[in-house]
Amino acid sequence: MKESPEDRTSTFWTSVAIAFALLVHNGREPVFLAAMAMLPLVILLFLRNKKLLPFAIYIIIFGALGRYTRYFRETYASDTLLAIKDHIGYFLAGKNVYDQVVMAQAGPTPFTYLPFSLFWYLPARLLTVDLRFFEMLVSTLVAPLVFVYGRIHRTWKHLPVVAVVAITPFLLDLSADGSNDNSAIFLLLAAVTTLTWAMARKNTRGAVVSAVVLGLAASFKHYLAFFLLFFLPYVLFAKEKFPITKKAYVLFFLGTVAIVSLPFILASPAGFFRSLFFIEIGNFHTVWGWNIWVALRDGLGIVASRREMWMVRTVATGIVALGLLKFFKLHNVQRVLIASGITMLVYLMTSDWTTYAYFTFLVPLIGLGAVAGGGEKI
Repeated sequence: MKESPEDRTSTFWTSVAIAFALLVHNGREPVFLAAMAMLPLVILLFLRNKKLLPFAIYIIIFGALGRYTRYFRETYASDTLLAIKDHIGYFLAGKNVYDQVVMAQAGPTPFTYLPFSLFWYLPARLLTVDLRFFEMLVSTLVAPLVFVYGRIHRTWKHLPVVAVVAITPFLLDLSADGSNDNSAIFLLLAAVTTLTWAMARKNTRGAVVSAVVLGLAASFKHYLAFFLLFFLPYVLFAKEKFPITKKAYVLFFLGTVAIVSLPFILASPAGFFRSLFFIEIGNFHTVWGWNIWVALRDGLGIVASRREMWMVRTVATGIVALGLLKFFKLHNVQRVLIASGITMLVYLMTSDWTTYAYFTFLVPLIGLGAVAGGGEKI
């Protein structure tokens, strides 16, 4: 369904209002003062030709420039990339990373990541590129991917989401703080966008590439499981037609996961499960972040035990996931994004330690899920 001029005008002014508020909140950094100075020109250009592309280009460019400047003002607030860098050293020395322990902020820590994270950052490590800089470069590609995803659906309704992803202050900060969540959402969006394009063009190679990239994403970060929990049933049971058979898509996906991950897991199954145990139960983190346990402790003085917190999280997440699988029909990718975003949010809100870096993954996920493409029903 073609969007009316009134829809485009509404989308533009909503996006401008969001951009204005975010630019003001970014402070007096020169790049954002320049963006603010150019905003009236962008508005005049829209009033003249009613085209939204100039605003999209404007917001994406200044989002990228903002991330570049943030890199020089940030430091390693998270030890994620530092730990991965150390484990890449073990990997290059021919050792299985799941048998190793490194010193992190919380104390001696096993390899709590998935195998593809080693390969993803390996080129930067070999070229002696700061992993924060590499992650910052990847983060500049997230907003363009959000934009392309919406345009494949032939809609502009996602433009406010592009603005939020591009210039939200804390997302700019998280682009170079030492976390790896920008790479996680980039890989997922790359897989989903490629699949959307392949389905629109009936392109078999695009579908294969999407399955492979999704396999790499699933081998990169554990919380991709929240997306896969709903995406795989969608692939297998939805009525939408794929450029390749759905069975072939799943096999390409599983084959990629197996090729990347199984050699590490089979070489040290005990180390791999030790890593999972450490993440779920045995970590040394104190109760911290944006979760209900901090609210109960600081607001009402209620302190739950680690076992109670784990049980509440497991039960709540399970109930939400099963409820969505049973009652929330997964007939398009938008609904998959919504279901995975809700489930992941429940999991994180009931966890005992929740870093703000997770918003880097959640914001685009929930944002795109809330915007149906091209007039299709959510």
